[in-house]
Order: sequence, then structure tokens, then C-alpha cells
Amino acid sequence: MKKIVYLTLLVFCVSIVMVSCKESKEKEEETKSSLAAEKAEMAMNDVFQCPMDCEDGKTYEEEGTCPVCKMDLKKVEHDKEKHDEAHDEHAGHDHD
Repeated sequence: MKKIVYLTLLVFCVSIVMVSCKESKEKEEETKSSLAAEKAEMAMNDVFQCPMDCEDGKTYEEEGTCPVCKMDLKKVEHDKEKHDEAHDEHAGHDHD
């Protein structure tokens, strides 16, 4: 009798673990897809910022001039572009 109770309890615990792992994987996949969508949207929309950074990182969706220093706003480079430029700068180096 005790074996049946222990076996039932074991099956129940294992099934709870399996279900909870499945839910966490689904949530993780949803989070990844939403982050990818946000990055894609940001990549499609150009963002402009003052080259002097007068407003501590404030960005604008349209070209224009900085309201503080009146300089022309510059297009903000995205992470991929920065990575590609950094890679190009180091492409001629030999890695020993």
C-alpha cells in the first residue's frame, strides 16, 4: 500500500515539474520574440540626438536642431552598425 502512495506522489511531482518547465519555456520564447520585434521596430525608425548630448540621451524621431545648443541633430547609430564598424577597424589585425 505504501508503495502505491509513494509511486502516486512521485508521478504527481514529476508531472508538476514537467508542466512548470513547459510554461517557463513558452514565456521565455514570448519574451525573446517581443524583444526581437522591438529591436526590429527600432532599427526601422531612425532616431536623432544632439551630438553634444545636451539633454542627457534624449532622442527625437525627426531631424532638426537641438533646442538647447541649436546644433543639428545627428542620426543615432544602432548596435549592429557600431559592431560592424568596430569589426572593420580591427579586420587588419593579426590574431596570434
